[in-house]
Amino acid sequence: MNLEERADLLVRFRAAPKLLADAVAGSSIAQLDGAPPEPGWTARENVHHVSDIAVMGALRLRLMLLDIEVEMWPTDQDTMQKRLRNDKRPITPALKTVEGLVESAVSIMGVLREDEWTQPRPTPGYNSRSVEDWLVANVRHIEEHIDQIRYALTGTC
Repeated sequence: MNLEERADLLVRFRAAPKLLADAVAGSSIAQLDGAPPEPGWTARENVHHVSDIAVMGALRLRLMLLDIEVEMWPTDQDTMQKRLRNDKRPITPALKTVEGLVESAVSIMGVLREDEWTQPRPTPGYNSRSVEDWLVANVRHIEEHIDQIRYALTGTC
């Protein structure tokens, strides 16, 4: 990845919390909890999922940089939804969590040396991953769920 591509990813990552909040802004409780056009999660459940994965991702980033082998914990996402009662909780704390964790990750990445961005880190059960790989995966994840929220709310992305 060249520096321009990385800079673009960082811009997208920084923008993600606002895009997430904008996607649900003004939505009623009925809209947040309405069934999406196809089987899937409601807008509320998608927001909580993004927050839950942001928490795990924030820990993974730190463990990677501490050279602690980062196991990609297997999670059954539907079980997580049910056990954390993501269909019942308000979304404001989840939105704030995403915002804070993205801001924190950006501050960490902002002080990394070049070799720290690209150094492969062992990940049990997977190929080695770098901080760049982490950033790509997290940007994709948030953007995909923003699209799913828009689809759940409007039937279009």
